[in-house]
Amino acid sequence: MLKKLLLISSLVYTASAVEIEKVWESESVLKVPESVYFDNTKNVLYVANINGKPTAKDGNGFISIMSIEGKIKTLKFSQEFDAPKGMDVYNNKLYVSDIDTLRVVDLDSGKIVQNYKIDEAKFLNDVVVSDTGTIYVSDFSGKNNAVYKIMNGKVTKWLNGSQLLGQRPNGLWLEKHDLVIGTKEGTIFKSSLKTKKLKVFKAHIGVNGIDGILPFDENSYITSDWAGRVFISDGKSSVKILDNAAQKINAADIWYDSETKRIYVPTFFDNRILCFQIK
Repeated sequence: MLKKLLLISSLVYTASAVEIEKVWESESVLKVPESVYFDNTKNVLYVANINGKPTAKDGNGFISIMSIEGKIKTLKFSQEFDAPKGMDVYNNKLYVSDIDTLRVVDLDSGKIVQNYKIDEAKFLNDVVVSDTGTIYVSDFSGKNNAVYKIMNGKVTKWLNGSQLLGQRPNGLWLEKHDLVIGTKEGTIFKSSLKTKKLKVFKAHIGVNGIDGILPFDENSYITSDWAGRVFISDGKSSVKILDNAAQKINAADIWYDSETKRIYVPTFFDNRILCFQIK
């Protein structure tokens, strides 16, 4: 662990009524970490490492396991990915997007046990899985902006570019009645799971679009943009609570744990995970 982790009180960001403080930063041993996922059943963090270019089919990508204190438990827990990005957990399996394939990892062995190839996909990004095992995965590519649905082993294009109003979907979150979608254009959409009808929750968030998205409370969402910023938005306004863009420390697909009020930030080219506490 780096000595710099002792600088717990050195970084404090205040915006409106929200104040955050850095708790720890991991060692720089990760390899282009794109997303982080907190598994509250095992009390660990999973980190998707691209380890190369985001669109390169090079076989270099891997998944790491990290403690919630920021220590690497297993650097290469699961391997043989190309450029892994968004993740979700269901039934002791880790679901991972990987360019044009949705991969399923057994969490006991770390082995990839299933692959869903999506031939027209170009840049699969985030993943969410319902409590019945239905999978939704976004394609961020400007050439194929779409959301796919995988149900009972069958892949369908659930939303196309026209239905997404031409916007590029990135972060996903699943609610009881809606799929929540964050876009490159900085919009939070809600799409009805029954009718697919799209409505705008909040538009024009930040300056670099939305990467990760999770609920902050009953009325708002916490989002990141790849350049290094984190926002909290309700239906009317957005508040920036973190900005590391000037330092070129990215904020890719974040995780927010509402119970501990901690934010975990994958820093992409900076090769670390940062942990912040909301005060």
